[in-house]
Amino acid sequence: MRSPRRPESHPIRDGMAQALRGAGGVFTESSEAVARAVTAAVHEARKSGEAVSERIADIVKGAIQGIDSAEEDDAAIKGICVGVLRGTRESGAAACRTIQRTSGTVIRETLRRGGDLAQAIRGLVRGAIHSAKDLGLDAGEAASDAANAALDAAEAAGSDAADKVRSAAQEAIDGVRVMLRRQDRQQVQP
Repeated sequence: MRSPRRPESHPIRDGMAQALRGAGGVFTESSEAVARAVTAAVHEARKSGEAVSERIADIVKGAIQGIDSAEEDDAAIKGICVGVLRGTRESGAAACRTIQRTSGTVIRETLRRGGDLAQAIRGLVRGAIHSAKDLGLDAGEAASDAANAALDAAEAAGSDAADKVRSAAQEAIDGVRVMLRRQDRQQVQP
């Protein structure tokens, strides 16, 4: 007989929290945990005919919920981004779309839990840069895809969130300058 799960239990959130307590470091542990979960979800979704993107979004949400402290946000989110990309095994344009969807989900979930948007955008951009070479992408383009998708999600939440994302994306991250499609409203006005 199976023992009932606690109602507040969530496999990826709990797995992420456990991975972050592991000895391998926040980035390594989080990327490996997410990659395993995404690989399994992709396989199951394809078998059952479900939408892969929805399964991945659920994994990303659970992983964000598993981050316990603000000090872990940047490295953990970088790990989540890299883990999703490793788990899907996509490259080229498909990987760009995955970066964009992952970025939007991370920002929405970070906002929902009251997390640090600046750390979230830095983690997303670092994850995109880290993965770019393996995916057959230009690091600047991958970083910009992540940042623009994050900005889109932040703008949907309000101008304060969008301003925080814009501000964080203006700094060079790991030596890469992000190109945002839209400028800040204040910079555009005469």
